[in-house]
Amino acid sequence: MSRSGMDVKSMKPLYIRIADDIMKSIKDGELKPGDMLPSESKLCAEYSTSKMTVRNGLSLLTRAGYLSSIPGKGNFVEQPRYDLLTMHFDEMEIIEDYPQGVKLLEVTIVTPDPLVQGRLGLTERDKAILLKRLLYTEEQLAAYDIKYMPYIKGKPLIEKEIQYIPFTKMVAKHGELFSVKNEVTILAAAADQEVASMLATPPGSPLLVIEQKLLSAEQKPIGWGKTYCLADCMQLHAVSAQYFQDKKLLNL
Repeated sequence: MSRSGMDVKSMKPLYIRIADDIMKSIKDGELKPGDMLPSESKLCAEYSTSKMTVRNGLSLLTRAGYLSSIPGKGNFVEQPRYDLLTMHFDEMEIIEDYPQGVKLLEVTIVTPDPLVQGRLGLTERDKAILLKRLLYTEEQLAAYDIKYMPYIKGKPLIEKEIQYIPFTKMVAKHGELFSVKNEVTILAAAADQEVASMLATPPGSPLLVIEQKLLSAEQKPIGWGKTYCLADCMQLHAVSAQYFQDKKLLNL
């Protein structure tokens, strides 16, 4: 098997193979946190390749959290961060495979109140799109979903299109955006009168509230809202972020 060009066995580009080899050495304990990697020149000689290819491989590992680079000194193995977790959230997963699980209550253009103005960075003259939905499992009503987006003149929302799509996709499509940052806050709360009425539950009932704030690549607020879930209808699961970084790196 050649150490230049393409890995014949896996047909991976060489810079990915370099990253895979170093990552394996870290996982096997051959390289430990704080250890310095061989110099770029040594790696170039070992793999019979250019510094650009080596740097591309090291860059993958740096982005994945395995390495840190100190200018003038070299590349060092980082201590794993097991306290960083990755959680997948999509409000449409509440309904699971139940095709009738979404009831669209309202889609309207409103003058947002001061709270929404602040969350979306709007002025008193700006308008917002208000979306309200009820989410059902096959067995019961599960959640009340309220979301806001800045109103963009000339870009109407089609009710049939938005009823069953997640908020992130809805906002990205409405704003014709490729990159959307999703910030999620999870809290426990008691149902107020409005939410209790919508969820057919007594006021004060325990809820899991998931607040979402969506930002563009320029960090401009482009969406905000909350999903009020009955406590027995929602479960969130998080996994060490390093696990997903590993999968992403290995599947490139």
